[in-house]
Amino acid sequence: MGIIDYLGSKIEYDIKNSGAEIIKCDFVGDELILPDEIEGVRVTSIGRYGLSGKRELKKVILPKELESIRNLAFYNDRGLETLDLPETLYRIGGDAFKNCDGIKNVVIRNDRMLKYVLDELSQELTVTFKTQADEIVWQLVFPVNAESFSEDVPGRAFHRTFSGPGYTYRKETVGREIGFKLYDRLFGRTLEEETTDTLSYLAFCRLAYPYKLDDTSKATYLDYLRENAYEAGKGFIERHIFGAVYYMIKEKLFSEEAADELLGFARGINDAETASMLMDYKLKNFGKKRKRFEL
Repeated sequence: MGIIDYLGSKIEYDIKNSGAEIIKCDFVGDELILPDEIEGVRVTSIGRYGLSGKRELKKVILPKELESIRNLAFYNDRGLETLDLPETLYRIGGDAFKNCDGIKNVVIRNDRMLKYVLDELSQELTVTFKTQADEIVWQLVFPVNAESFSEDVPGRAFHRTFSGPGYTYRKETVGREIGFKLYDRLFGRTLEEETTDTLSYLAFCRLAYPYKLDDTSKATYLDYLRENAYEAGKGFIERHIFGAVYYMIKEKLFSEEAADELLGFARGINDAETASMLMDYKLKNFGKKRKRFEL
């Protein structure tokens, strides 16, 4: 075992046959960069409780050849917002990200990590699959996996159950392989159970990165965004997903009425850039309104 100072962080480590394992890390700030090597040995593991309780941590850059994240490694890191997992990672231990309910986006580089991620994180999650060249192949949104507990009073036992669209999306589409057709078919079954914000973003992600997306499902997603254009656009602006607003403009999904309403919303929050795009969209697609004069 040993201790090193790395970019302002104090890291405790252990050298094992498989590589170096980070046991503990003390640092200041909301971003942490972990070393790729220690003493010339590849860092391949983050140990049990190794980075737990870092409530101010928002972003962590993991070692490039990390292979294992052990149980409870990031326990109670409630401020963590994103995860970018290396291609070499093959194992995530139980409860590694327990109480990390601030994580909204996860990048993976091998398919086998998707099930681990979804088992660990029950909140609404955007998972992006990237190549080693950092190109996006697909991006999927998984709704909240609703969790509840019930008590068997005579037996003094607690039962944990999951329900809702989030559970269905996770369990019906992710196995040895990702069932993209099943994922897309679920959309129609969740229209009355999920929020417009979630469904709109899910539809946009499938359309923006249409990996294994068939024409029927594409039409379904486009129709949903078109029919809910104002609510979808408003949600995208509020969540700072401006690429989705641009996509809807490019695909001409806003009616004149929806464009008018969204333009008013953008102006109301002083979003000049989006307001300008919507003005151009209106002029190109609906022209200027003629003023009427009464004699």
